[in-house]
Amino acid sequence: MSMTDGSSCDSCKLPKINCICDYRPALKSNIEFCLLTHESEFQKPTNTGRLIAECLPNTRLYKWHRTEPDQNLLDHIANPDYQHWLVFPSDDPLHSNRIKYFELEEARAIGKTSSFILLDGTWQQAAKMFRKSPYLNHLPLISMAPEQASQYTLRRKSQDHHLCTVEIASELLNIAGEVENSSILNDYFQVFSQHYLAAKSSHAVKCKSKEMSRLIELNLPLTPGTIIGEQE
Repeated sequence: MSMTDGSSCDSCKLPKINCICDYRPALKSNIEFCLLTHESEFQKPTNTGRLIAECLPNTRLYKWHRTEPDQNLLDHIANPDYQHWLVFPSDDPLHSNRIKYFELEEARAIGKTSSFILLDGTWQQAAKMFRKSPYLNHLPLISMAPEQASQYTLRRKSQDHHLCTVEIASELLNIAGEVENSSILNDYFQVFSQHYLAAKSSHAVKCKSKEMSRLIELNLPLTPGTIIGEQE
């Protein structure tokens, strides 16, 4: 079954028997993500950056061009109401003066919205985007060192510690104090992966995962007096 034929969902782009729209959470966040996406990523069904935009409606989307920066992105970077961060793992000593640690209390004291720019593409593409985007060179750099290996299995990884785009967003939400949002976004990523792998084998997901159950419970319409979660 093709993922691009008429049997695919118009929204999540997966085959209709693997549609994940019912699991999609609607999250509210005090931070925002700017996805600077390589042009070849827009049509890839394995792209995970779009999962961020599906869950967080304040996500901003920009297309990367080597010679022509997106003017909308440049205007946003110049907006004094935002503190922008460029997210990329770099151990190059030349960038050591740019690497900063995100401090939640300090960010709150500044009174600006924290905006994280994610380079959305393969690791080779992201490295090229990092090198070839001088208009981002003045931004503080967050170089993440995740404690756990990436759970992304839909493409071959160059390194186990290299996270995919949605995993990076989940880590940043956690760092920003939004632990529940981080967990929910990661659940949606896991559900996407489960359904994508099932679609590759031309069948529906055969058993409901714990992530699927949690998201369904989260998305249930509540009646007055309904309590979701543990009760004492």
